[in-house]
Amino acid sequence: MSTLKLADFYFDKALNTQNEDEKKEYLQKASGNYFILTQAEPENIYPIVQLARVYDYEKQNSFAKAYFFKALRINKLDPTTNYYFGEFFYTREEYTKAIHFYNIAFNNGYKENNDVVLKMAIMYEKLGDLLRANMYYKKAYLANPQNLDLANKIREIESIKYKNTGYYNIIRRKK
Repeated sequence: MSTLKLADFYFDKALNTQNEDEKKEYLQKASGNYFILTQAEPENIYPIVQLARVYDYEKQNSFAKAYFFKALRINKLDPTTNYYFGEFFYTREEYTKAIHFYNIAFNNGYKENNDVVLKMAIMYEKLGDLLRANMYYKKAYLANPQNLDLANKIREIESIKYKNTGYYNIIRRKK
């Protein structure tokens, strides 16, 4: 089995096990193999991002960030890197930073990724930007019209009549 396949195998096992000891062991094996790949092919983004993800799952924030930034130095518009860096910040409830990276992913190949669209809707809503939140909820609903929760969320946001609030009047006057 190739080093990459082995690394992906261990990472996948770590993500799918409930046993914390096994998870820790699989993540350690995955990180060792991804690290070897980063040394063998320093310009290959994939093992760098995967190593960042391993560190993210291990809650080793500084290492995770270092590897995400290393991948971004190779290609700052790579949608996969930006998506997972967005995930890093999303799980830590740093929504402004998460939106930044999700937007880059969205604009560079992840427009059809419903997970990105839905998370952007949620984050904009949490940040009080209901206009953008509603726009992304509608995109998510168009991709999944069977989801009645999305339809209800759109109705809920539109019932607030946010377009008449002071926040949006100030924005309109600035334009």
